[in-house]
Amino acid sequence: MEFGIKIKNNMEGRTYRTIKSVLKHHIKTGVRSLWTWKNDNFTMIYENYAGDDRIYTSNQLLKILNDE
Repeated sequence: MEFGIKIKNNMEGRTYRTIKSVLKHHIKTGVRSLWTWKNDNFTMIYENYAGDDRIYTSNQLLKILNDE
């Protein structure tokens, strides 16, 4: 149980600095990118996407991360 608590505490302290920087750069330079985010794995969708994960624009994902 202690391991699960430790993971939860580490997740709460995340700042997502790197991904936020990438998202801000995409927004500033007009890159039209789509993203998925599941279990702290961020994936930029390049071509046809056949998965079931929720898809976010850069603006949407940045807003969600800032609200965390």
